[in-house]
Amino acid sequence: MSEASLTIRIYEKGDEYGIVRLFKDIFGREMTLEEWRWKYTGRSKKVYSTVAVTDSEGVVAHYGCMLHRMIYQGKEVYGLAIGDVMVHPKFRGTKIFKKIAALAPLEMVRDGIILGYGFPNERAMLLPEKLGLYEKIEDVFEAGAEADLTNNPGRFIYKFFPLRYDDSRIDALWESVKREIRLGVVRDREYLAWRYQGHPFYKYELWGLKKRWGNKLTGLAVLRRDGERILIIDFVCSIDMLNILFQKIGNYSYSTGIKTLKLWFPGYLKNTLGEMGFHINLSGTCIPRTTHERTLTKSEMEGQFFYTMGDTDFL
Repeated sequence: MSEASLTIRIYEKGDEYGIVRLFKDIFGREMTLEEWRWKYTGRSKKVYSTVAVTDSEGVVAHYGCMLHRMIYQGKEVYGLAIGDVMVHPKFRGTKIFKKIAALAPLEMVRDGIILGYGFPNERAMLLPEKLGLYEKIEDVFEAGAEADLTNNPGRFIYKFFPLRYDDSRIDALWESVKREIRLGVVRDREYLAWRYQGHPFYKYELWGLKKRWGNKLTGLAVLRRDGERILIIDFVCSIDMLNILFQKIGNYSYSTGIKTLKLWFPGYLKNTLGEMGFHINLSGTCIPRTTHERTLTKSEMEGQFFYTMGDTDFL
């Protein structure tokens, strides 16, 4: 089929039926319409994803864009997380990818969105980087540790407890720690409930941290059991509380028979986690930026972006 018979455009209502069909063809897993709606319309009235369509075969390529409220240098902004990028094998020789990937940034900057980013593996990064559509910002690190019982004063001073997603202390915690984050997704009650409580198939545990004699929330963690390990999917606390929070997670894991902990983290926390006894490796994933001139530059992002496993759409 010639390129002239293709239409490249922003998502239109009804495209989701073709998108989920293509997803199953490409990835071999069914994406339900519930999952698509949760991911792409759960937080935004406008869908910024781009598609390539034909009259005969419908959606043959898709470049997914998930809108997030973010914080940048103390101000609330908007960014797009890129995912579910796919082109049907019959159309991979027609440079469709370049067209759908280039269209999304044009649309987002019109609406004042200042950042497009993602978490591709090394292989998925090759083509967009070669085409000049992505610029690598930094590697994503992963940390692992054996779950163990830490018996120190913090064990008795602080309480680690199941937390409700509608607990108003979550917003107070976010307000208290957001000044330490120069760039990142807003992690308030609305975000946590959407991302974790409302997830269509993964089950997460939300835990809080506070002093035993007080009520103020001093940290939280989102955990997911994965076989014989616990994934620390997300966490919110000040830097000086990170050690206590992770010790509590380790104690909880140890008490439930879980052997290991694993998390993703930005490079600027590498020394902090190393001093806490975590072994550090590259995750095989990086974080790039889309290269539109009206979005944040590499120098504005490098070493600034706070992200966790929860910032991906596949964990």
